[in-house]
Amino acid sequence: MPGGQWLDENDNEAVMIGQELAEKNNFHVGDSLVLEGKNFLIKGIFHDGGADDGKILMTLPALQDLLNLSGKISSIEVSALTTPDNDLARKAAQDPRSLSPDEYETWYCTAYVSAICHQIQEVIRDGVAKPVRQVAESEGTILNKTTLLMILITILSSIGSALAISNLITASVIERSQELGLLKALGAYNWQIVLLVLLEVMITGLAGGVVGYFLGIGFAQIIGQTVFGSYIEIARMVILIVSVILFFVTLLGSVPAIRYLMALKPTEVLHGK
Repeated sequence: MPGGQWLDENDNEAVMIGQELAEKNNFHVGDSLVLEGKNFLIKGIFHDGGADDGKILMTLPALQDLLNLSGKISSIEVSALTTPDNDLARKAAQDPRSLSPDEYETWYCTAYVSAICHQIQEVIRDGVAKPVRQVAESEGTILNKTTLLMILITILSSIGSALAISNLITASVIERSQELGLLKALGAYNWQIVLLVLLEVMITGLAGGVVGYFLGIGFAQIIGQTVFGSYIEIARMVILIVSVILFFVTLLGSVPAIRYLMALKPTEVLHGK
């Protein structure tokens, strides 16, 4: 916050206190808090569900002045969204100078824990940046498991969609067998009939994909706002990936119907056999 927002009308420094500490000492917003003989105004009460609920937050200059440690900092805790370590990150953690120019650029521009530490030390040259490995590795493990779960869900959903498409297309082809048999009797080639059916299926699949995509975005935004309190940014690459998956799933689901079409005999279906 800007410095002025941490001062009241009497030029007292403002602080924020955790909910646990406030309830324990019956503090409320607007109360005065005396620390080391100095008055502070309780600007707000916060709750994060962790150890910070028992702490007091104030500006760094106010804390340094309170402890008579002007201009001094013992440690800085940085919380960042990171990318799980891979072979490149482990190699860079040992010695960034061992990386080739391309590897260094990839590592430096990726949110690896070691890359973040390296960039912090570039700014704070008198300090030593060390990652809290237990937290970083736990977050990486959770992210990897979540990614694997999403991949498995996508694969299973694609298989289920292919089976559903297969049943629908096969049923539709059987119902239209006389129409398709007549086309064969009039001289249409198998590949022409197959192409006609596939074109109809792809158009239907495209329409369903567009509707499903926008419905998915809507539900994602609702979940993001409800659970995380923020909207989810939509990656444009997802559109291309979904389109490719949709094409191959639809094509795979059409295989049984195509095989039925290829074996279709006009004389049998036109005579109702």
